[in-house]
Amino acid sequence: MSAVAKGSRSERDAKSDLEEEGFIVFKPQKTSRFGTQDIFNMFDIVAIKDSQLRFVQVKTNSTAGFLKKLKKWGPEHIITNVSWELWVRIDQRKNPIKGKWKKYLY
Repeated sequence: MSAVAKGSRSERDAKSDLEEEGFIVFKPQKTSRFGTQDIFNMFDIVAIKDSQLRFVQVKTNSTAGFLKKLKKWGPEHIITNVSWELWVRIDQRKNPIKGKWKKYLY
């Protein structure tokens, strides 16, 4: 499976997980065959439930440098009931628990 296909699958799974928790989820459509239009050029998904607002970037197997960017972004944009999140899906060959996410919240 290609890296793009894995990334798309991980984004769909994250969206589904949030919807199962009762969130209304928005994920921008692809703007080209090479990528999507990220929210604030950083996040793949925005989810809302009650007074919670979550912005989520989804990665597969690696933080790919995004964690450093998120650590800077979070403290610069502190808003009540808003979380800036990185969800990293670990490859099942490396992690036997299917669907396991490593989550970073700011």
